Amino acid sequence: MDETQKWTLYLIFLVAGFATGIGSIGLFPQFWLHYGLMGLLVHLGFLVVFTLVAIFETERVMKSGYYFIELYRKVLRRPAMILAIAVTIITFLSYYTANVMLILLGPYVGTGTVGRLIAKIIMLALIFVIITRAKEKTFAIMSIGSLFFIGVTILTAILFKVKIPPTAAFLATAKHMVYSWQPLSLSMVRAAAERALYSVGLGFGFYIMLGSFMNERFNAKTIIGTGILIQVIVSLLATLTVVYAIAPSSPERLLLYAYGGEEQAIKLVGELPDLLSGYSYLLILIALSMFFAGLTSILPTAEVGVQVISSMLRVSRTTAATYLIAASLILGIPDSVPSIADMILRAVSITIFFTAIFELYPVVSSRVLKLLNSKLSTLELGVVVIATTFFVIEGLHSMYSAAKHSHLYILSPVVALIIILFGLVGDKMLVTEAPQ
Repeated sequence: MDETQKWTLYLIFLVAGFATGIGSIGLFPQFWLHYGLMGLLVHLGFLVVFTLVAIFETERVMKSGYYFIELYRKVLRRPAMILAIAVTIITFLSYYTANVMLILLGPYVGTGTVGRLIAKIIMLALIFVIITRAKEKTFAIMSIGSLFFIGVTILTAILFKVKIPPTAAFLATAKHMVYSWQPLSLSMVRAAAERALYSVGLGFGFYIMLGSFMNERFNAKTIIGTGILIQVIVSLLATLTVVYAIAPSSPERLLLYAYGGEEQAIKLVGELPDLLSGYSYLLILIALSMFFAGLTSILPTAEVGVQVISSMLRVSRTTAATYLIAASLILGIPDSVPSIADMILRAVSITIFFTAIFELYPVVSSRVLKLLNSKLSTLELGVVVIATTFFVIEGLHSMYSAAKHSHLYILSPVVALIIILFGLVGDKMLVTEAPQ
């Protein structure tokens, strides 16, 4: 195997690990059980569109010959967009790191404010060590971690299927739910599109960063397409795992999970030690699957943040990592309070619809098209229109939905708006390079 083939495999698993987050294990099964085969097909349709967006972004940056941050600074002259993505990453890390580490530490430190803070500090320290010590081997370590995670996920699904004897009624209920043909509805379309957005991982700058580290020897379509396909397979296996994890309970518990929204998905994770009390090794396996799903998403995301900070502030990699982790921890101290963490989660969920547009910007920019002496193909134009329309409509809807909440949650759209507006109009606040 030559170097190009080896790195192609690394990059495939890097994409798969980045795209396969905790939501692929905890929330995708809920979506499929809720909306059945029709929902699954709509989801796969959106997944194809957003995968094409990721491919177009990667190829555009790769063909430009520019490092992705320099592309925004020198060609696009929109440095605020890339900084807005970095701020989103810091905000994301400030709460998501606790969620991931609590999968392992929750039974020991609890899930309250103190427990969340302890988990967050340990996870941020782990990220810092990996990013600063691995250096040029960072991508390889992320890819190997992803490969391990995928192997554990497959093993977990097989063992749950073999070891847990479900009742006939339970299986009949689960099969009916996943194979049902429900009428197409607006709620189904919205849920399918949101799940596809999170499944691909748009909005965090990962794919434009990926394009900076690839050249004409690599095939972005193969790398990203295969990586997302692996993510789909993991999500399908996760559904099998979740169904059999609930099997020792009752069909009613399955229905409560499927139709109870994100709160019931989170509650189910907390109930697993009781549901699987007689299957301790299966509980360990599913915990490892979820932990590594989170870790393999966090590391590439944090890497984007480090790259942006290092380039924009012109500091070393270690210094940039220190700034990233310190900022995430400073923000993470107040949002260790569960209600504040939920508010921050909603803010990031709103923001990524718009940072996904910032990430898409190089694909449609006339400056980049002129640089490449190219124009949008019919396929690119169609995909861009569909994706952008969804990002704007769903972003505004999410903002409106959050604004209807009272008390603390009203801050979610406020935080999101600050980040979004900075990305749109903040360029004059920054020192930019002369246009190329």
